[in-house]
Amino acid sequence: MSRSKLDHPFAEAPPAGHVLAVAPGIRWIRMPLPFALDHINLWALDDGEDGLTLVDSG
Repeated sequence: MSRSKLDHPFAEAPPAGHVLAVAPGIRWIRMPLPFALDHINLWALDDGEDGLTLVDSG
């Protein structure tokens, strides 16, 4: 059985509580949690006006 390797476009995830711009209008937020599940990934998308849409992909 062959397994393909998962390629990540970024060498490192942003530190917990920090934001990384991944493309124009798209930001990756690594939100720390005080549980065994120690973080979640959130995505902030510019809405083209003065706001953002926050996406919890979990």
